[in-house]
Amino acid sequence: MAEYRLEDLARISGVSARNIRAYRERGLLDSPRRVGRSAYYGDRHLDQLTAISQLLAKGFNSAHIAEFFVALRGGKDLADALGIRASDWCRPATLVLNVDPAGDDVHTLVEFGLVHVVDGSVEVADSALVALINGTEDHRRLVRSMAHLARATGPTIDHLAELVAAAVAQCQEGPLDARLPELARAVVSAGVGRALGAAAATAD
Repeated sequence: MAEYRLEDLARISGVSARNIRAYRERGLLDSPRRVGRSAYYGDRHLDQLTAISQLLAKGFNSAHIAEFFVALRGGKDLADALGIRASDWCRPATLVLNVDPAGDDVHTLVEFGLVHVVDGSVEVADSALVALINGTEDHRRLVRSMAHLARATGPTIDHLAELVAAAVAQCQEGPLDARLPELARAVVSAGVGRALGAAAATAD
């Protein structure tokens, strides 16, 4: 991982050392790694400076940018950081796929609750899927891939769901009881994401 002294960071980023110090003091820039009196910056700081410069060029002031960064560091997405509900108006509520509603792949996806057939049209209602699929032209290939994934993982997912439900039941003994299902989803989602990342790295 690359590390830079302040002068090197200023030269590479095009942001003056004075402004870098000011951004750090305002909470825009993460603190550097310190070794004695020396400060070392990394690629993360370079990315932050790039983002700051782009936002300033678009007319945002440092107070706005600091507010955005606080929200993003707190785990919010960009829409939340901007204080808007983008999902309500910038994405279609449903997406109609240009595929045969009587096909086996569509039947599989209906069984898995991934699509619905409404008046002879195949519709996707899940907002995450809509965001992923929107703009894709080859719907037949997409549906074929989704159905293959569903068939390949279905039995394992069912078994995983049973294990999670049993684990949740064992944990129900305190004030977090109402939030345990949501907590379980987050833990399982993070675990699946980690495992998929590891499998992809091994495949490469």
